[in-house]
Amino acid sequence: MAKKTPDNNSMSGTSESRMRGRVPGELEKPVAYEEGAAQQQNAPADKKVKKTAKTKSDKPNIFKRMWKGLKGVVSELKKVTWPKGKDVVKSTAVVLVVVVVFFVVLFGIDYVLSGLSHLVVDGTWTSIV
Repeated sequence: MAKKTPDNNSMSGTSESRMRGRVPGELEKPVAYEEGAAQQQNAPADKKVKKTAKTKSDKPNIFKRMWKGLKGVVSELKKVTWPKGKDVVKSTAVVLVVVVVFFVVLFGIDYVLSGLSHLVVDGTWTSIV
């Protein structure tokens, strides 16, 4: 069987410039694949790029860097929405009430459990005093 050469109507979507240099009937490889293969072959040569060493003059002074950091902190604190005095007092009162409630609950649980353990071991209930 003889190979047929593709006529212009059967090459839908392929241009003549892409087909130059190819054997008729050869499968066409994507262009990105060909470029990637060429890059992989040249990869070891490309990695021999020299790294430039940083000198101390590239870095700013430690005090300048600290001052820049402090200025950043101050600028961020200016963006904060600070609560009013009444809101702070209300929040503090809520926290104190919750702490006292938890203290009473935990103290009660501790008293009951220690009293029960003394009752089992000694036969007497524990007193606070």
